[in-house]
Amino acid sequence: MSMLTDFDIRAKLIKRIEKENQNKHYRIIEELSICDGRARADVVVANGFLHGYEIKSDHDTLERLDRQIEWYDMTFDKVTIVVGKKFASNIINLVPEHWGIEVAYLNKFNQVSIKKVRACKKNKNVLGDKLLDLLWNDELKLLLKQNNVKNFSRKPKPELKKMVLESISFSDIRNFTRETLKTRVGWRDSLG
Repeated sequence: MSMLTDFDIRAKLIKRIEKENQNKHYRIIEELSICDGRARADVVVANGFLHGYEIKSDHDTLERLDRQIEWYDMTFDKVTIVVGKKFASNIINLVPEHWGIEVAYLNKFNQVSIKKVRACKKNKNVLGDKLLDLLWNDELKLLLKQNNVKNFSRKPKPELKKMVLESISFSDIRNFTRETLKTRVGWRDSLG
C-alpha cells in the first residue's frame, strides 16, 4: 500500500474546497502563520468563516499535535484535521470533539479520495488577540481608523493590538480579520 504525502492530500483537499466554494467570495491560504508565528496552518479557507485545516499524512508524526490544537483553537472558527490511513483509527481520541475529521486514502482507481468521518462544529475558543496576530500593522491601523480610535500612527504592533482589544468588539475584530484575509492584496510577496 503506498503512503500518501502531505502534497497528495493537500492537492485533493484544495480541489474539493474550490468546488465547494465556487460562486462564493472566498480565499484559500496555504501555510498561514498563526499565533505570532508559533505555528503554521496547512490550509485555511476564508469564506463566511475562517476554517483551518491541519494535514497529517502517512509520513507525519503527531508529536506537535497538542500544541497545534491549542493554536488552531485560538485562531479559527472551524477546524478540520485531514489524516492519512496511518492515523485514521486513533485520531478521534486525540482531537477536540468540535474538530472535523477526514481521512485521505487511495481509492481503487489509485486516486486520492477524502472521506468525512466527522463534520466540524463551531469553535468557541477563538481569541481576539490571536486573530489580530493574522493582521499586518497597516491593517490594524485601518481597523482603528474605521472605529475612530486616535493616536495610533507611530505605535508598534503590540501597542496597536492592545488598542484594538480595548476599543473594538470581538465580533467586529473577527469580521474585519476574515474579510481582510479574503481581500488582502500583495500577499505572496510578503509571505516569503
